[in-house]
Amino acid sequence: MSNTRLRDMFRAGTVLFAFAVAWFAFTPSTGVESGLPWDKANHAVAFLTWTILAGCGWPRAGFLRLAAVMLALGIGIELVQGLPAVGRDADVWDVVADMTGFLAGWGLLAAATALGRRRA
Repeated sequence: MSNTRLRDMFRAGTVLFAFAVAWFAFTPSTGVESGLPWDKANHAVAFLTWTILAGCGWPRAGFLRLAAVMLALGIGIELVQGLPAVGRDADVWDVVADMTGFLAGWGLLAAATALGRRRA
């Protein structure tokens, strides 16, 4: 499989994952816990996954650009959740968990890149 095709698959995965995140984030809460038992862990795992997908889809984006995009997404999600019509609550600690997930995802990307260079 070519690098271009693989990159395009990661880009498509990033967009599809964004729709999944939006679904979970903007659907009114039912009171039943979904995913991991701790809400902040759900945020961290989601943003770790999103970071890996985006980092593989846009490998030249760099740390600061990807961090800015992920921070904007995290803040945007919380702003929408804070709207009365959505029926959810905005929480600054969710953004902290999002960025913790981003840092973990970036660390995994950096480790994989370093390992790949070492093997080459």
